[in-house]
Amino acid sequence: MDSVLRTLPLVTPLVGITGRTSLGAVLAPGAPHLVDSPVDWFFGEYARRVREAGGLPVELPIIDDPAAYVDRLDALLLTGGGDVNPERWKGPSDSSLLVSEERDAFEFALLEAALRAGIPVLGICRGLQVINVLLGGTLVPHLDWAEGDGHSKRTEDRTQRRHRVGCEAGSILRQLYGSTTLVNSFHHQAVDQPGKELRITARSDDGTVEGVEHVTANVLGVQWHPEMLDELEPVFGWLVDVASQ
Repeated sequence: MDSVLRTLPLVTPLVGITGRTSLGAVLAPGAPHLVDSPVDWFFGEYARRVREAGGLPVELPIIDDPAAYVDRLDALLLTGGGDVNPERWKGPSDSSLLVSEERDAFEFALLEAALRAGIPVLGICRGLQVINVLLGGTLVPHLDWAEGDGHSKRTEDRTQRRHRVGCEAGSILRQLYGSTTLVNSFHHQAVDQPGKELRITARSDDGTVEGVEHVTANVLGVQWHPEMLDELEPVFGWLVDVASQ
């Protein structure tokens, strides 16, 4: 990896990638001296896809001044993970999973700074929902795995393309994917009412929102997990290309 980094051109855009934090007990149950040590962790497929698209990925630990990152970044990737705190969108608390107020606070502030700076943003799964909630939108509290397209149904193969998504004419997603594409699916919440200046640009056959785009800013969100699929998905190329401009 070091040899690759040394050969990168100066114009390679720097793409910040969000992660999550936990305690060392998760990783080292047999090491009592590490149980309360903070651990920042990131699923590596996001960084690999950014690099394959021509960007230079940097994984962002949660700190108290997220705006300091944006001053150095050319683009931002908001990743998947636990649910956004329902208090932020006035939703029911009994259907939310793996809520982290610390992560919410960091990512909301990070996104606000990115919008002010005008750098492109790609939100994936939870990341799409963060974009929507920040801009005043609401979420569907729970999608049952046995209903509709089975969005929350778990499969062992994360690359399995489970259902179809239709992309709206005139949208970025239509330019990238054409009228339809097949996607994987690992989410139990989704966009209900879109946030201010957000346009719904993709839906699954059962009507579930699968893509949103900002009407003026370079902000794009997808509900599936393109980083997990076998081939490099065009949303990563979009992020890097816009950042390069």
